[in-house]
Amino acid sequence: MRHSHWRRYNTFYGLAITTALATTLLLAELRQWRVTGNVFILANRFPGSVALVVQMLAAFFGLLHVAVICKLINYALRLRLLKVSVSLDVLRTWVDLTIPRVDWDLPLRLFFPVLGVVFLSLVPAALWAGSMTPSVSRTTGSGMLLVPSYEDVSMIMEYPMMIGSSGPSLRTQKGFFTYSVGQQQSGQLMGSAASASSTGRGPHVHRKLDNTQFSYRGRSYGVGAPAGLMDQGISSNTQVAGYWYQETGYLTNVTCIYNTSSNFVLSGPVNEWMYAASGNLPDSVNGSEYSNYIGHDGKAIVAIGVAFSDHSPRRYLAIAAGEAYGFLNSTQCEFDFTPTLFNVTVDIGNLNITVRPTATMRDFNPQRNITRTVVRQFELMSNDMTNLYVSLLGEAFNSSIAAHKMSRASASRDPFTEEEATLAGLTNSITAMADDMLVLYASAQLMVGRMFTQQPARVYVYALQFGQPGYIYAIFSLNFLIILAVMAEAARTYGWSDLGRFNYLDPRDLIIAASRGGAEIAEAADQVVEKRDRRKPKHVWLLSDPDEGNGSLVVNMKGDEEGHVKIMVARAGDGIGGIRTPRTPKTPSEMDMEIKSGFYDEEEHAKRMPRRQGTLKVGILGV
Repeated sequence: MRHSHWRRYNTFYGLAITTALATTLLLAELRQWRVTGNVFILANRFPGSVALVVQMLAAFFGLLHVAVICKLINYALRLRLLKVSVSLDVLRTWVDLTIPRVDWDLPLRLFFPVLGVVFLSLVPAALWAGSMTPSVSRTTGSGMLLVPSYEDVSMIMEYPMMIGSSGPSLRTQKGFFTYSVGQQQSGQLMGSAASASSTGRGPHVHRKLDNTQFSYRGRSYGVGAPAGLMDQGISSNTQVAGYWYQETGYLTNVTCIYNTSSNFVLSGPVNEWMYAASGNLPDSVNGSEYSNYIGHDGKAIVAIGVAFSDHSPRRYLAIAAGEAYGFLNSTQCEFDFTPTLFNVTVDIGNLNITVRPTATMRDFNPQRNITRTVVRQFELMSNDMTNLYVSLLGEAFNSSIAAHKMSRASASRDPFTEEEATLAGLTNSITAMADDMLVLYASAQLMVGRMFTQQPARVYVYALQFGQPGYIYAIFSLNFLIILAVMAEAARTYGWSDLGRFNYLDPRDLIIAASRGGAEIAEAADQVVEKRDRRKPKHVWLLSDPDEGNGSLVVNMKGDEEGHVKIMVARAGDGIGGIRTPRTPKTPSEMDMEIKSGFYDEEEHAKRMPRRQGTLKVGILGV
């Protein structure tokens, strides 16, 4: 009997849907497609509903795959049923494999294969769920922000340390911004100097000196000022995760040494509570340096000398200290400012800024107004941060030195001298202060001087990523293997050309075919049960009574020229599956019962078979 095209192949057309979806997921992974906008907002607002939808879709697409696999099994076993005899337990197993389902009272040799197939039928839906479940990822876009411009640096200069003589300033909700960095932001710079030496092994994290709540991971190198100040066009998007841009600045390298021949020394008192710090520096021009410091007895003074002349490159600072800070006396630090292009990465979610130098470049401020003014702030701050009894700058340096000692001791057991620790801690403090001063001047250019230029940025936006790569590759491979299996089976069976209308899954077909076989099947089943009742059960059963019932009854299918199928008891004369089996003589009653029932007793047959003959078994694929 012939099937229509649609009735025979309709299940396989479901592979068109799964193939299209699996291919789309694979392309989305390979090309990094991401979903943003309202879909992302809804997915984050209603995660439970998204999970429900994903599970339902995964179950549907998994069902399409399982349906195709079960159809292949069904067609293959229906064709095999025309050629072999099967026991009723094997026929039940075929039904369970094709549905699939667990039949708990199957013999164990048939139960575990069915259990394995049922378990494997759950895999496609699980793989679909893993390949479709959305997760938060990132995608890239473009944006624009404002970075400081140094074409006009006229306001970056040294302002007198006197009341009413400070440079231009502006106070907003984002912080306080001024060109008098050493005078009006000395407290924040003291904090930078004190915490410059990290006590841990990770990167040093320190806050940006404004109210934007950003922090630098590692050195700031004097750049990154636009973060939180001039990036509203980017940060106004609530889905933005961060951005990356390039900014020019100075890479500051500081080298500190003990200069025992330093000409910069403390003297006095030259007046009541007044001491002088004077002497020549390596870059002094037009005379020696001179400044006055107050002190009760001169022991708590930390004086820093920096070349005053505008003609000096101002690359050095020298420290002359009293007895209380004797470890700082005669130290000298050299600055090297290298114009550099930096990569700046801003993490808006975690409020972190990471700066990496990338390449040297032409000096954007050849007159060096910026760097000379930065170095001069150290002299102004040391004078301003010294009172009668203590030097706040000296205390900040001391905190950095102590932190460096602890970090060095915990990281290595190698011994180090007091001079090494002092120079290392001092170098860290001077470097951190120089970096922060450059950031403060850049912020003043942006907020006070309004001197900026546009800079493109690569923006990272939060988005939805569907599935994980492993699951996507797995479901695509599974879908491809199923397609190959369908093609191979179709080629092997010539498009299932011999497939009849009889389907062992359809109870209508079974009832009609059994009725065509007559009452002989029922009589044989009764005799099988009767014989089983007379002997002790020898098989292990899982969740059923220890009664094998009539599952061992062997039947086969017979069809006529019109394609009508009937189920008949397999005749002993034909053997099992048409194979003739030699037997020893039996009594007429035994022979009659076996001929009528077609029952095959493995144990009894093994005893009667000659030793040279193997024991025939009813397998899961028939006999």
